[in-house]
Amino acid sequence: MTSAERHPTAPPIHCIGDSHVAFFSGRDVIPPVWPDPVDDLLPWFKTHHLGPALAYNLNRTGTRTQGRERLMDILATAVPAGAAVLLSFGEIDCRAHLPKQAAQRGLPLEQVVEDCLDAYFTTVAEVAGMGFRVIIYNALYSHAREREDGRRKDGDYAAYGTWRERARAAGLFNAGAKLRCQRLGLSFLETAPHLAGRHGRPLRWYFFDSIHLSQRAMPITLRALAALLPDCDIEVPPVPSPTQCSRLADWLDKRRNRLRKEISKATARVFSS
Repeated sequence: MTSAERHPTAPPIHCIGDSHVAFFSGRDVIPPVWPDPVDDLLPWFKTHHLGPALAYNLNRTGTRTQGRERLMDILATAVPAGAAVLLSFGEIDCRAHLPKQAAQRGLPLEQVVEDCLDAYFTTVAEVAGMGFRVIIYNALYSHAREREDGRRKDGDYAAYGTWRERARAAGLFNAGAKLRCQRLGLSFLETAPHLAGRHGRPLRWYFFDSIHLSQRAMPITLRALAALLPDCDIEVPPVPSPTQCSRLADWLDKRRNRLRKEISKATARVFSS
């Protein structure tokens, strides 16, 4: 049964962006990349996954990820005129590219983030000018691990710098994006501070891997979204409050899953060699 059959009259918010739109599908898995369809479970959202597109490159054609081309194709063919559009970009920039650029070019992180936001909001303003009701989703903090040299592949997710450096990049990105939204009269969906502890360290309980939110964070998100869009009929479930025991159980479960994945990869390498 498709989402349309489950909720035939629900007008969805079209969530377009990198892999973090997986969260809005209602599932703890990464959805297929456009134009492959996503079977959304929640009545409020229709998700469109562009792949690993960067906020910085969204105003450029011909990039490796084809982010702009896919975005414009979705807006032209899959989103009704005047619909609400949530754009989800920036986490990859903050996790991997902005701290790296600041370090390698010897520039203040603030300047690198501002350059990224200037490029991103060129496209944001363009989408708003098409008549869509634009909502900008904040960049999430990640707990991808790093090596001693500050770079590491954590599973499939590139990361640069320590979690503190990446949290600072995300904090600057979100503050700048929020200010630009205010200037343009757009909505800014902010949840990252509620999903992190002191200094922006993510609370692992709300994530299903090192960077992607699990559905445990959905009540917090729906509460913030309902405040932004009071005219929408959004049902807000109770916000969970994890106990110490539930966090420990979650940590153990993720460690087991991680170990299974590493064993599977090691076994595959042995048999392929």
